[in-house]
Amino acid sequence: MDRKPIEDVIFEINNFISLGGRTIVDATGSESIGRDAQALREVALKTGLNIVASSGPYLEKFESQRIHKTVDELAATIDKELNQGIGDTDIRAGMIGEIGVSPTFTEAEHNSLRAASLAQINNPHVAMNIHMPGWLRRGDEVLDIVLGEMGVSPNKVSLAHSDPSGKDVAYQRKMLDKGVWLEFDMIGLDITFPKEGIAPGVQETADAVAHLIELGYADQLVLSHDVFLKQMWAKNGGNGWGFVPDVFLAYLAERGVDKTILKKLCIDNPGRLLTA
Repeated sequence: MDRKPIEDVIFEINNFISLGGRTIVDATGSESIGRDAQALREVALKTGLNIVASSGPYLEKFESQRIHKTVDELAATIDKELNQGIGDTDIRAGMIGEIGVSPTFTEAEHNSLRAASLAQINNPHVAMNIHMPGWLRRGDEVLDIVLGEMGVSPNKVSLAHSDPSGKDVAYQRKMLDKGVWLEFDMIGLDITFPKEGIAPGVQETADAVAHLIELGYADQLVLSHDVFLKQMWAKNGGNGWGFVPDVFLAYLAERGVDKTILKKLCIDNPGRLLTA
């Protein structure tokens, strides 16, 4: 595994802490995409930051044969990582996800979504985060499984990568009216995703979030950075983990979003999603 230099990560974390940050959720739920529970513990101990680890299969193309286990086997692995520890460690995951849904939404991904849902039902306090193909509109298919077939409580489900559908207010309202959370987590990303699309601009996402707040959905929105490449670190010219608190909140304030709502988006809502 190409382990990221721990001191470089700590530099990025300290920048986030200096802006008032106290908790980061690492949505890397699988070793297939680089999860390193021991490194998370090391960073947490050296910085004092709360770090929430995650558990669950990502997209099929990254998971190889691991994702082809039975629903019960996949669910048992997640349950073990939530309650006993990840791998041979005693480091427990605190979130299920990010569960991979690709643009083609494969049969294996259907089953991993069922497995994650089963694990969530067995651990009802734990939030479940779903990687969505943001430029498509697969929310109904996904939630038909998670909420309809499996019976997960909607207030524990967040749909990641909601930014690209920000202009499709009818679609986003339909998802929110089901009771789930929308996660805007591509904020400040200057990246093109091959065969999918270009990350929306910051102003576009600010408009979308502010409009949903005006419509009364402030209690179902969370914000994030989705830092997944070294080029996204501040030391390498990226935004790091400081862009939302340092820049994006100001854009929302310019659009008339009250300070109490800004606090809700960054503190109250994540707290309720992760712990309620």
